[in-house]
Amino acid sequence: MRWIEIDLDAITYNFSQIRQLVPEQVKILSVVKADAYGHGGVEISKALEEAGTDMFAVTTVEEGVELVNHGIRQPILVFAPMLPDQAETILEKGLVPTIDNVESLDALADFSKKMGKEARFHLKVETGMGRTGILPEEISSFMERLMEYPQVFMEGIYSHLATAMMKDKSYSQKQLNLFLHILKEIKKEKNVPLAHIANSAAVLDMPEAYLNMVRVGTLLYGQYPSSHVARRIDLKDPWQAKGRIISVKKLTPGQSVGYGRDYMVRKPMEVGVVPIGYADGFGVLPHTRPAKVYDLVKSTAKIFSHLAGAVLANYMICEEKRLPVVGRIGMQMSMIDITGHKIKAGTEVKIPLRRTTSGARIPRIFLKNGKISHIRTLP
Repeated sequence: MRWIEIDLDAITYNFSQIRQLVPEQVKILSVVKADAYGHGGVEISKALEEAGTDMFAVTTVEEGVELVNHGIRQPILVFAPMLPDQAETILEKGLVPTIDNVESLDALADFSKKMGKEARFHLKVETGMGRTGILPEEISSFMERLMEYPQVFMEGIYSHLATAMMKDKSYSQKQLNLFLHILKEIKKEKNVPLAHIANSAAVLDMPEAYLNMVRVGTLLYGQYPSSHVARRIDLKDPWQAKGRIISVKKLTPGQSVGYGRDYMVRKPMEVGVVPIGYADGFGVLPHTRPAKVYDLVKSTAKIFSHLAGAVLANYMICEEKRLPVVGRIGMQMSMIDITGHKIKAGTEVKIPLRRTTSGARIPRIFLKNGKISHIRTLP
């Protein structure tokens, strides 16, 4: 009754566009965290592995284990800094952990010795994101400790740009300069094969940040990081959420629609019910705090536009027409105004659904060459 169609050909097309933009000697790390931004982590990873990606990245150990258990063979970097009690699982599954402190390094070395396995990791450096990463002043003592562990290999070093999606790149440039300085100092003592700081926005706007590997996520899924970045490559949208109207009701003036009776019928109308709601991510928006007065004015104006009905806050699309949602969005059901459109139960509608907040239980239908290649459903 509701599903999401994922075009695998669009994913591999977007990867090919990135591959053509980035110099051949620069590796590509494909970010498939959060179930590949809601698209399906396993299926997207298999398509990208076939397309030629050099590496994957996820946020959690559990995400990495899932990919390994489903046959993904390319290296998988775990972004979240490793906790000491995760070392054994990481080594067993062959994941590449992020390390940003001596305690975790000690744990990785200890388990690597016990298990008789060499261990590799990427060092995360804090250059201005204010989130995770070793502080620059702590690196010297970290490197001294690393020298004590010949079985532990620092395969890579990376950092994260905080404002690369913005028009003003001065802060990103400052971060990059700090990272390059740190990299230069580390290489005086130890060779590090991989260095990466460029995210999707930097791939488009900061070629000087490519180094020898770039990380792409948003671009793979057919979206530009913001309106400020250059459209240097063509992208295809692989995502379309759909559903079917399961009930049609004729309502008269004075009747109400949905919880709380927020919506009152003023003239005869027809309402179609679609089995999707906030539990599926429909109508769910991330809360962001306005950074500047301009942002506050813009967001406030948008709210008033929605309240006044000038801009539809929530809608669905049928036969290329936007049909407004009426009444409160329910947990798993929403109502749309279908008055005058001669729509019957069973009619298909397109649903504007945010990818990263879409419910995991919504079936994913994967398309290849225009045909269904796989359907993922959760129990």
